[in-house]
Amino acid sequence: MSKDKKFLPNFIKQNINLRISISVIFLMLIIPAFITFIFYSYRTNYLIYKQNAINLVVRANEESIHSLIEFLDPIVDAVRVTSKMVASNPELINQEKITEHSIVNLENNLNVVSYFLSSKDGSFRQVQRTNQAIPIAGRVPPDGSQYVSWVIDRSKNQNGESTYTFFKSWGDVIAKFTSPNKYDPRERPFYKGITKNFSEGKFDIPLIEDPYFTNSTKQAVISISHPITVSNQLLGSVTAQVKVASFADFLLKNKISKNSQTIIFNEQGDVIVHPEVNLGFIKEKDTLVPRKIVDLDSSPASVAKKIYDQIGSKQIEFTFGENKVPYLANFNSFPANYIKPWIVMTVVPLDDFMAELNIINQRLIIFGIFAFILITFLTFYFSKLISKPLESLTTEIQNIFTFKSDDYPQVTSSIYEISTLSNAIKRLKSTIAAFTSYVPKDLVNDLLSSGKAIELGGESRYLTVLFSDLKDFSTLSEITPSRELLLRVSSYLELMTYAIKEEGGTIDKFIGDSVMAFWGAPLLDQNHAYHACVAAFKTKRRMVFLNEKLVAEEKPPLVVRIGIHSDAVLVGNIGSAERLSYTVMGDGVNIAARLEGINKEFNTDICISHSLFKEAGERLWVRPIDQITVKGRKGELIIYELMGIQDGDAETAPTEIEKELCIFTKKAFDLYMNGSYVEALVIYEDLVLRFDDGLAAVMVAKCRNKIN
Repeated sequence: MSKDKKFLPNFIKQNINLRISISVIFLMLIIPAFITFIFYSYRTNYLIYKQNAINLVVRANEESIHSLIEFLDPIVDAVRVTSKMVASNPELINQEKITEHSIVNLENNLNVVSYFLSSKDGSFRQVQRTNQAIPIAGRVPPDGSQYVSWVIDRSKNQNGESTYTFFKSWGDVIAKFTSPNKYDPRERPFYKGITKNFSEGKFDIPLIEDPYFTNSTKQAVISISHPITVSNQLLGSVTAQVKVASFADFLLKNKISKNSQTIIFNEQGDVIVHPEVNLGFIKEKDTLVPRKIVDLDSSPASVAKKIYDQIGSKQIEFTFGENKVPYLANFNSFPANYIKPWIVMTVVPLDDFMAELNIINQRLIIFGIFAFILITFLTFYFSKLISKPLESLTTEIQNIFTFKSDDYPQVTSSIYEISTLSNAIKRLKSTIAAFTSYVPKDLVNDLLSSGKAIELGGESRYLTVLFSDLKDFSTLSEITPSRELLLRVSSYLELMTYAIKEEGGTIDKFIGDSVMAFWGAPLLDQNHAYHACVAAFKTKRRMVFLNEKLVAEEKPPLVVRIGIHSDAVLVGNIGSAERLSYTVMGDGVNIAARLEGINKEFNTDICISHSLFKEAGERLWVRPIDQITVKGRKGELIIYELMGIQDGDAETAPTEIEKELCIFTKKAFDLYMNGSYVEALVIYEDLVLRFDDGLAAVMVAKCRNKIN
């Protein structure tokens, strides 16, 4: 009883230590991984959303400029067309016909509130929309009026009166009156700007003014003017007035997000258009005083503009307010060749784009906490499940190494690896016990404790071997100068080397004009036979181009013959400590070399073995050559000629003639193998006649020998 008490605490101590060790190690790995995963996921998602937000702001800012140009261009085109029309008939300035044209322009563009012509003699003809709340020359517009024209004709009288005519539509006059004139368009900024441009040689350049207050419409407008010129003489100008509010509405409708702001300002930093119209300027009596963006009461826009002025970057990230809210800002100028060098600024709080990200991150954290709790529970459970049988197995292994013969019961476990380990230890124990009956225990113990590994020079592996050489190379070498021969052979070897490397092969050696290569070592290649065939056929195709070049140089072409075989061979480092070679050896190598030579007997180019055909034949275009006996092998084997690759690219696909040769040669060969030599002879002779096929010619002779 006392012995059991002594043993039990020690066992419990070991059990607890192992379990805690597994649990602590696992948790030490999982907690940093979990925290890293959460942080990485959050950071990655944040950067993705942030980059998307930046891209969106940049794109929206650029699109704002394009949209503003599209907003302005029809108005610019309208005043340009009118100026050209008047230039072709200057009398129109003082004719009512131009009033009809102006009304049509107002009807065609609802953003334009006023349309007028000014002449160099001070004449003025304006058409604007009426508003019951805005008096015209001290009078309330009559009911039903839609437009009012204001005409000052100085062509006859320099102190001409102002004539006002109210229209429901063109030709439908509701009221008309005159009043003394105090207005001279030539004194207005728009006309002075046109005159200045004209004096600088800008005869056909529109003028867009910054916002100003107009008494006729009692609102802030931006005017777009175009000079009227005849024979390089300034006759006057055509002007369209657009409400600043229309620009502001345009910016509001094209907001990128709920809290975004797009502001137009000039090179001096003056606000041209603010989405909240009254923030863009200060009205003093009937004059607009532009505001600076930097003076917009410490708004995000003012902060962005200050940073922009300091660093000059188009893309800005900054924080605003006591809570350090992150903002994105983007600045872009109107095109350099555009009428006004305005700048468009888009400012957006980053949180406008992060709502979905926050939801994703909340779910990620909740899921992570739940997963962490579950993993912790499973860790303690499986640590117990693993630790108890491992302790018993550890004790039994220690007994094996010390040759203790204590007979412990076999450990059982529902875990496959532990159960397998228990069975292996039991067999190891039985094996060592039997081994020690033949070998001294001291020697066995030394072998067990040293753990020395046995190193071999090679291993047996099933792979594919390729041999190649050039036809009639000996004759060629006798009639060709050495340097020229070297260059020509090098061209062929380079071509073949590339083909082999492209298909993952290993070049063993070059032997004169011969190449030896193999596939399937040192790296395993499940498709070694197929890749060897693709490399061989690429070589055949590329030799055509090489020979075309040689023939063009009046040199004899080169014909390459290839043999390929798949077999189990010895592969590894062979040699001595001074010199090692990674190569293949075995009967399979000899067969590949023999197949290369067989090409000569059958007038073929690429000869493959039946074992290779079994490996990759369904992916190849081949035709049977003959059934032969190979030296060193019992029995006969069928050999084939490679004619192309199925489902390959254009380089390795067979021609229609090659496909026909495959089909009809197969039929002839089947007849030949069945003893129907006469029928086979007919097909082979037909192939010789139709295609001048060398293999068929050889088989014709064989068939005739069989028949005779």
